Amino acid sequence: MQRIPFLHAFQQQRPQPEINLDEILAGVKSFFNRIGQRLGGGGIGLVIFLIIGVLLAIWLATGLYRIPAGSQGVVRLFGDFSTLEGPGLHWRLPPPITSLEKVDVEEIRTDRVGFRVNPDVQGSSIRALDEALMLTTDNSIVEAQMVVQYRVVDPKAYVFNVSNPDLVLHTAAEVALRSIVGRTNLQSVITVGRADVEQETRLFLERLLTDYRTGVQITDLKLQTVDPPDQVKDAFQEVTRALEDETRLQNEAEAYFADRIPRAQGQVQVQVRAAAAFHTQQVERATGEGNRFLSLLQEYREAPQVTRERLYLETLEEVLAAVDKTLIDSQVDILPLLDLAGLGLLNEGP
Repeated sequence: MQRIPFLHAFQQQRPQPEINLDEILAGVKSFFNRIGQRLGGGGIGLVIFLIIGVLLAIWLATGLYRIPAGSQGVVRLFGDFSTLEGPGLHWRLPPPITSLEKVDVEEIRTDRVGFRVNPDVQGSSIRALDEALMLTTDNSIVEAQMVVQYRVVDPKAYVFNVSNPDLVLHTAAEVALRSIVGRTNLQSVITVGRADVEQETRLFLERLLTDYRTGVQITDLKLQTVDPPDQVKDAFQEVTRALEDETRLQNEAEAYFADRIPRAQGQVQVQVRAAAAFHTQQVERATGEGNRFLSLLQEYREAPQVTRERLYLETLEEVLAAVDKTLIDSQVDILPLLDLAGLGLLNEGP
């Protein structure tokens, strides 16, 4: 595994010399005047003066530069930081006095841990097992692949604080992933703990980058593959399927429990309310019967004979209402009655 390069010692800031173009041009003019005097002030001196002037103008023109949109330019003066320029057209003292490095601060860059993109086959990847294989806390080997997306937020720190900041980020991402996987057991890494591993790895990596002052910011971090080695992958997949079945059955049982308990509680409430209604009905019926009996008793005490006849007639009315009967006047002579209704002949169809 590649080790994280040591941070370069921060260069001690030296006071920047002030640049006075008037003094520079005056010195150049004085230099050319002395050359012309030594050459006798003839035509040769004038030609040399013009040639040197043209070369100087060309050299000064090389100081023009353009910063594209979404980028910033870091200007160095004799190797030290001089200024930070935004997008647009600018001028600086030409090399070797100054140098320029353009940094794209809007581009989302991608780093891959445990695999690389296959340039020969579109959509495929090449496994990097020296980065992907790592140990869990229960001494199991797991193959993990991760994608980190980041962008530059501090161009000065990105250029000056570390050597090859992209490589530093790659190595720090591998260290962060190994550290978090090394604290987690295998079952959690390959099943329900993936989200926790992602979150903790991102926090760990952000702390490292802050300590290294790389000038980059993590925008996204995703685990791509977390599998056991090929030699034992089939056995682990069986274990994973068994765990998934266990989780599924547990969820089904909880769903059944959540369905049956409210239903049973509802049925209990129905039975309780039905019993309460029946109780109320019986009490009210008994109360009504009692009040009716007391009312009849009062009437009977006031008119016993009339009350007995009325009760007798009401009882006959109730009894005879459900009985088929034929009333015959005893004063009228009639032929013997044939009970056709009793024989069922009247109800038959044609």
